[in-house]
Amino acid sequence: MDRTELESFMDNLYEIGCVKFGEFYLSTGLKTPVYFDLRLIVSHPKVLQQAGRLIKQIIEQNSINFDILCGVPYGAFAVATSLSIQTDKPMVFKRKEIKDYGCKKMVEGVYKSGDSCLLIEDVVVYGTSILETSEALKMYDLNVTEAITILDREQGGSQNIKDNNINFLSVIKASDLLKHLVSRKKIAQEKMDEIMDFLNSHSFQASKIISS
Repeated sequence: MDRTELESFMDNLYEIGCVKFGEFYLSTGLKTPVYFDLRLIVSHPKVLQQAGRLIKQIIEQNSINFDILCGVPYGAFAVATSLSIQTDKPMVFKRKEIKDYGCKKMVEGVYKSGDSCLLIEDVVVYGTSILETSEALKMYDLNVTEAITILDREQGGSQNIKDNNINFLSVIKASDLLKHLVSRKKIAQEKMDEIMDFLNSHSFQASKIISS
């Protein structure tokens, strides 16, 4: 991956407000001291294009072959669209729910039985959204064996996805971004250590142990 562009991308994520510190709740219900609000990328075309280019580099470096791509609803739609344009690959999208009008389909777009579909996500916590999207696509006889996210929070989602037979890659990990911000003197080392301790102690495996 182009290191210069990657560092520029991480700088941009911070500058446009995608990295927030405080108290936030994730879709999982977990209260977290850091929130990576990558949905803001949609309002910044240059950063959106950067995200697409970096994912494209991962695809090329790992020789990932696919027929169509799908952004996990709804946060990854814009990034998936950027990638579709840059790779000239068709895109489909999955609805949150089937509408009771029109074609009444869960998966919209042009595709055929047996197509391989690359999943694109913005942020992965436990990997639940990727797995749910994958199951919906399989109902339409689409093959899902690859998924790429912009940011992996390093809370066990990577392994959870791989355990479900989907190869998983990320542009950056939470630790990569936080280390970069420390090097840029945007946050203190102590803040990074505090956040990483939290992420490590609230992983997918840890949550299973607590709930069992």
